[in-house]
Amino acid sequence: MINTDFDPVYGCELAIGRRDKDGYVFAGERRAHLVAWDRAHGPVADGFELDHTCRRRACCSLDHLELVTRRENELRKRWSHRTRIASCPRGHRLSETAIVTPEGGRVCRTCRDLAVQEQQL
Repeated sequence: MINTDFDPVYGCELAIGRRDKDGYVFAGERRAHLVAWDRAHGPVADGFELDHTCRRRACCSLDHLELVTRRENELRKRWSHRTRIASCPRGHRLSETAIVTPEGGRVCRTCRDLAVQEQQL
């Protein structure tokens, strides 16, 4: 079980619990975002890793996690590269819908609104 706190401003599901030195939150013995991904999609395939599009390491919202190569994840650490990403995983144009998180990530406003609606049900 992952204990989370929903952030309605950015649509993040922020895991609550023990953090490592890099700011990732643990759910048991594993990082919370990996546990959430495994439950929804199965294990991360060899050669890939998860990127937090919101840049918030405590976030385990599936809408904010994207399966990418190590090289792509490293490139996305740079703001100049993140701004060239044209759309969110659901296909919404980020040039029209992006919100910037305090950590410098980009969150799709349309997807965020859908997440807020789901939380209110």
